[in-house]
Amino acid sequence: MNNKTYKYEKYMKNLPYIKDLQLYKAVGMTLYLIIDKNRTLKFALSSASTNHNFKPKKRIEDLVRIALPDDFFEKRQRANAPKEKREEAAQTHRVYSEFESLANRHLSDIMNRES
Repeated sequence: MNNKTYKYEKYMKNLPYIKDLQLYKAVGMTLYLIIDKNRTLKFALSSASTNHNFKPKKRIEDLVRIALPDDFFEKRQRANAPKEKREEAAQTHRVYSEFESLANRHLSDIMNRES
């Protein structure tokens, strides 16, 4: 007996009812590859479309995007970024915020002088 639980099954519950069995299986395989096997969306769509002989891929992708949270790919991309890049981005953001506040203060000083 295979009692292994897969993470993608949690996301399958978010899907609307799908009449077409091939489409349902293709969406399930795509979610499995993306979530449990950590594959890219493009690879997962291509594999599922080929294995389950379902075209167009866009219908599979639309349902996958319904099942996954909006920020799923963004979070995964950030988590997989090298540590140095994350630190560099944080530092850049901090400097940018400081410059933005200085620019706003400068503009408000100019506006106050004109009044």
